[in-house]
Amino acid sequence: MNVNFRDKLTEDEVVNLLSEQLQKEGWTITKQCFGQTRGNDIEAIKDEKKLIIEAKGAKSNDYSPTKKRDYFKSGQIKSHFGRAIVKIMSEIEKNPEFIYGIAHPDDPLIRKTIGKIIPQLEGLNIKHYWVKKDDKI
Repeated sequence: MNVNFRDKLTEDEVVNLLSEQLQKEGWTITKQCFGQTRGNDIEAIKDEKKLIIEAKGAKSNDYSPTKKRDYFKSGQIKSHFGRAIVKIMSEIEKNPEFIYGIAHPDDPLIRKTIGKIIPQLEGLNIKHYWVKKDDKI
């Protein structure tokens, strides 16, 4: 697979792009977490409903202390996805009335690795967002 790692989105880019799109849809962004900051990556409010999103990237930020590769391989993608599910499920247990989601870059390797299992999130009441650079989520 010929990969142009420069085209791959970091988690911070996913947070920014999805936040912009959510604002266009009428959500008010109340919190964003970047880099190694702990917490929900995106928190938003609309019509008295709260949305919590866990974002994942296709590669590390350039400043990441753990950066080792140009982009995440399939094993890392699966591991990151698993941790995102566990985090969101823990949040659902605390606040089941909120809306929850997981966001990934719309990336060929990520789609190939986990794309077929993304529909299973619906059964867990977790939305999924495929994030692109061109604003089409």
